[in-house]
Amino acid sequence: MLRLGICTLEQYDRVIRSQDLSASGVSYGLLDIPDDAPEGDVQRFEAISLRLRTSNGTTRLTFPHRFWEVDKATSRILKEFYDINSELRIQDRAMSHGLTSYEWAQELFQTFPRAHLQASDRILYLYRISLSSGETFILEPDGSPLQYVRPPFVVSIGHREPFRFPFNHLIAIYAKRRFRRLALRTDWRNSQGGDEYKLDQICCIHPRARSLSKVNPQFRFCALSVFERTPGIDVLRTMNILNQAYFPPEQLIEGANAAFHSLKLGGIWIVGRTLEEDATNHVTFLRRKEKGWEILERIGCGSEMEQFAAHAPALAHGPHQ
Repeated sequence: MLRLGICTLEQYDRVIRSQDLSASGVSYGLLDIPDDAPEGDVQRFEAISLRLRTSNGTTRLTFPHRFWEVDKATSRILKEFYDINSELRIQDRAMSHGLTSYEWAQELFQTFPRAHLQASDRILYLYRISLSSGETFILEPDGSPLQYVRPPFVVSIGHREPFRFPFNHLIAIYAKRRFRRLALRTDWRNSQGGDEYKLDQICCIHPRARSLSKVNPQFRFCALSVFERTPGIDVLRTMNILNQAYFPPEQLIEGANAAFHSLKLGGIWIVGRTLEEDATNHVTFLRRKEKGWEILERIGCGSEMEQFAAHAPALAHGPHQ
């Protein structure tokens, strides 16, 4: 058996009217839309983003108003510890495509008008190499290949195709060899390729978030890992990334230590996950102490990261539980 792909807008519109997208591979090239795209294009961007799987296995299963209760609780808690005129330095890591960061910014700036929110993710854009032969490779910024597009096929080369599509496996093997030869022969990141290929970028940031960043300098994006330390911030949020489905315990401890060393004394870490089966949020609000963390509050069952945060000096329980 084989599985064809969705390579063009016309194909996408046809399929979306008649069946579920899961029946076909969808080119990530269809994420390429302008900041002022009409609502239909924005919906397409969100739907394809749900299917985007990075080379390390993380996904972007987000949707509008996903963290509504988290944003409201955050504003309430921050007002307990900070003056509304504080110039808070806030980071939202693993932002996915940034729609939830955009929604948080709207809530946050109403309460703390001088706050600065930096939203980050490991991947803000993808590279697209379009060959003169009609083939296309879509890659992560570090060069890890994700997709091979050769109409009528869209084949994953970052992860295995389903076993029920053996022909797609053969195409993927060919595509990996083809890309290796291309990468060895050319310095593709520092060249436009001439007659052989064209190189461009596909922005993975939600158009509404992009638009806000252009009119409000207090809302910015950057490429940043949840394991990096950026000392001097007041508030850090890491939702739906630091969990045992993605990382082993030793890396989760590393993530907790990165949060500890990024926050100022008294800074607040918001960490948790959204359960796929019922879309409920389970979040813990922690405050950095001199030698550990104080639990301020929980939503739902709290975050599994509490056990890993305990490896940064002793975990203290505060009066807000």
